[in-house]
Amino acid sequence: MRGSVNRPVTVFCLGALTLACPASRPAPVDATVSVDAEIPREADARADDARTEASVDASVAVDASHAPAAEPVTGQRIVALRGWTALRREPRRDGPLAGYLRTGATVDVVAGPLGTDGCPQLRETRGGGWFRIPGDAYVCVGGAQAALMPVRDVRFPAQPDLDASMPYRYAISYGRSNMYRHIPSDAELRLYEPWRFRTATADAGDGDAAAPVVRDAGPRDAARPTLGELEGDPSSPVIRRMLTGMYVALDRTVRDGARGDRYWITQSGGLIVDGRLGELRDPPSFRGVELGDGAASLPMAWMVSEFGWTYRVSPEGRVTRDARSPRLTAHPLADAEPLVVGPRTYFRTVDGGAVLAANVRRATLRPPPEGVGPTERWFDVDLDEQVLVAYEGARPVFTTLVSSGRRASRGAPERFETPTGSFRVQTKHVTTTMDGDTATDGPYSIEDVPWVMYFQGSYALHAAFWHSYYGWRMSHGCVNLSPPDARRVFLWADPPLPVGWHGVNADAQHPGSRVELRHSRANQNVEAGRPAGAANAVPPAR
Repeated sequence: MRGSVNRPVTVFCLGALTLACPASRPAPVDATVSVDAEIPREADARADDARTEASVDASVAVDASHAPAAEPVTGQRIVALRGWTALRREPRRDGPLAGYLRTGATVDVVAGPLGTDGCPQLRETRGGGWFRIPGDAYVCVGGAQAALMPVRDVRFPAQPDLDASMPYRYAISYGRSNMYRHIPSDAELRLYEPWRFRTATADAGDGDAAAPVVRDAGPRDAARPTLGELEGDPSSPVIRRMLTGMYVALDRTVRDGARGDRYWITQSGGLIVDGRLGELRDPPSFRGVELGDGAASLPMAWMVSEFGWTYRVSPEGRVTRDARSPRLTAHPLADAEPLVVGPRTYFRTVDGGAVLAANVRRATLRPPPEGVGPTERWFDVDLDEQVLVAYEGARPVFTTLVSSGRRASRGAPERFETPTGSFRVQTKHVTTTMDGDTATDGPYSIEDVPWVMYFQGSYALHAAFWHSYYGWRMSHGCVNLSPPDARRVFLWADPPLPVGWHGVNADAQHPGSRVELRHSRANQNVEAGRPAGAANAVPPAR
């Protein structure tokens, strides 16, 4: 599990990058698989808080008792000053973790201040302490984490767009470059990016020293380093080195006044020269199907072959080709027995036609697991069919294609299969960074993966914008969805995400939705008709 990198205060105040699953999480049902196939970058937020609080003026008295409840406050708001601003279920430092805010997020004040138990106060702060906010949580105001608005002379990063399928702008790294804490000087560029300079040959008779000339490309080493080897020294201006295929979330651009270079400021607070990034312009837009209330119903089939057809069926049972069916097309199925013609099996569609079973994935109705309430929200994920169905009690409301963990390839030392069993959503994150080292794929890093719901250790349901092969096993163990579908189920699933929060934790009073992962058939060979290029998609799927 990777820790966060301290980001430059010169850009904006941003501390810990992300928070993964907390230590106190609800135990999933039958959670027998212990893995580290996919691990998000996890900020050691508690240690970071401790370092910050140790620097707070010791002369400030801290009230260890709980103050009486304050009158409700209207019209007052709080802004997060840190990349990880803790929200507690009780107004004390060691209160159960409810979730967190990211830098620049704002929330309403319900009541406060409610004492300063474990809530350090800066010398210039007056009227700080614990404040209650919507979502049944408390935030410490007056220290380094949060402040009452307005806050002047601070430019906060762009906030996530919760109405869009992609909450931020994203870019992929091409070639090798560095992520810096500040705009590097010419001397720092020469030291940390020597490949950008070459010595020009002086003209005959020219007594001046050779001038530096910027090169077009960086070095291309044969051996790929590990993530640890890519991390910069804390005393240097380099946060980390970037490799081709790594993704970052973007905030805005700044200019180097001396050299004229344009740098992107990432959501994590680093700076990367613009020429090394390619902005993502066309993320996957595939969407699943809404079910019930006059809409479509189960069973449902999706075409996952690039060479699929629909078929006409004669009264005598003869099958003939009708029309091409584009990949990812949904076909509502009739509630009828499959049609078997020789060695081939066809599923009948509601319009009287058919689709070839080998070319589609099929979602079927499943009764709710034992103990699920009549309106409880839960997921059924069929790992053989690569489909997800969202239910409210016994009523299906949404279905779509997914991409689960890849099987071990021949000769590969790693296994990426998604675990089976009954789990619950433990934490939800609007975005969180995922990175790691694998023997087969090498190091990878994707900052701010959208719409993440962890259900078992490092396994999660989340958006995947770096591939569009939904319906095929592609990931390192997580369940990938298209960005629109991931957003749809993220905002629908429990626990709900309160306004302004970046992450929320499930607990006994705020339980997470059930996630049922299963195999539907003994013969799990569903790789026939795999789309061209899917096996070698770059970058590797998470």
